[in-house]
Amino acid sequence: MDKKKFVKILIWTPIILLALLNFATVFTPEIGFDALWYHLTLPKLWLLKHQWHFNGGLLYYSVMPRLTETIFIPLIKYTGYIGPKLLQFFSALGTGFLIWKMCSKLKLTFLMKSLAVSLFYCTWLVSWESGSAYVDLFRTFLESAALYYFVFGSKKVGSLFLGLALGTKWLSLGSLAIYALIFGPSLIFPAMLIASPWFFLAYHYTGNPIYPLFDPIIRSNSLTLIWLILKNILLLPFVITLPFDDFLSPMVGILYLLCLLCLFSQNKAVRQIALVGILGSLFSVSLNPPSSRYLLPYFPALIVASVYLVSQLKARFRTSFIVLVIFSSILILCLRLIAFQKYLPFLSGKQDLNNFLTHYSARLPDTFIDTDGYVAQNLPNDSKILIDKLHNLYYFPYSFDHTSWADSNTAYDYLITQDTLPQEESGELIHTNSVGIQIYKLK
Repeated sequence: MDKKKFVKILIWTPIILLALLNFATVFTPEIGFDALWYHLTLPKLWLLKHQWHFNGGLLYYSVMPRLTETIFIPLIKYTGYIGPKLLQFFSALGTGFLIWKMCSKLKLTFLMKSLAVSLFYCTWLVSWESGSAYVDLFRTFLESAALYYFVFGSKKVGSLFLGLALGTKWLSLGSLAIYALIFGPSLIFPAMLIASPWFFLAYHYTGNPIYPLFDPIIRSNSLTLIWLILKNILLLPFVITLPFDDFLSPMVGILYLLCLLCLFSQNKAVRQIALVGILGSLFSVSLNPPSSRYLLPYFPALIVASVYLVSQLKARFRTSFIVLVIFSSILILCLRLIAFQKYLPFLSGKQDLNNFLTHYSARLPDTFIDTDGYVAQNLPNDSKILIDKLHNLYYFPYSFDHTSWADSNTAYDYLITQDTLPQEESGELIHTNSVGIQIYKLK
């Protein structure tokens, strides 16, 4: 076997193994906090209650852009959490394909294009989100498609994809500003037009078309925030590399530094892509609280520009870069294999859903888990049920109200709660399960 073929095998083996691992994870129970809080719960509640907006504390995100969660509605109806996970799985593959296409437009070799795909797909964050019901990968796919069309195709099509990204997360308003700065303000109107239903919904329910942005619910100390932003910008290569919440890969800081050099490239397309990556990185670390998930939509731009620059360097530098990419991909694969082991009893049939969730209940704080099936087996599905002191409610089997939006005039049949003293409640405690969830029959 010649050397080049061996290197290609080393690059593609972790990609393929991670894709298989991620696909298997699609069929495992969802344990992601935000997914169980609102990404899955909101579409499930729509199916149960046909209600879009929920007043008050718990589901204040209910009038944020929800394009992905709207797509989840039929997927949850027919597949449960599997369909939403599949959407994220294919979004990651789709983004990898777009990275390959952008590298092809820049006339990079098969080896360089393979490195670019590896740099995206062989990351911790992309891998675990590929088997989750979060929305960041779908947003990343949409913004990567927008980038592709703005640089290499039709700006009208790019605006369409950017508008769809706005319909996925308000944070894409930052992307809209970045793209308008680089590719011209003419893209703003069509993108905003595509996203306009979400503005109208937010305004209708809250009076704020970009709720919850600038709402007291997410305000923080301005001086503290300014210091945090300055610190993150000054230390950006380290901030985005270190696993302060969700680890990407050891290569991210290096890619950012390489991307800075791409601003001096003679290739206009490379300069534009690099500028998206740099401005996007600056924007992502300026948010509070910071998260590597916010960097994900700009990660493909960092990768494509950096790999293009490496392709222009001397052979010894390219070799060093290739070695680092292979090392990084193998490291991430090993970490993901270790993390995946917890799902083996479930996938092998030794655990059912409730047993799995109960076993990992310590990692699922304030999540409803019907450990012994009592709710599903003993509460009538047409009961009026009130839930209190629980936060993540996707796994509750029936329609319910939460105390943060409940109607005080409704006579509820049951209260589901935790950590209460029976003598202080107005009902009869009829059951407490193994994770401390209490069920009261209300008088």
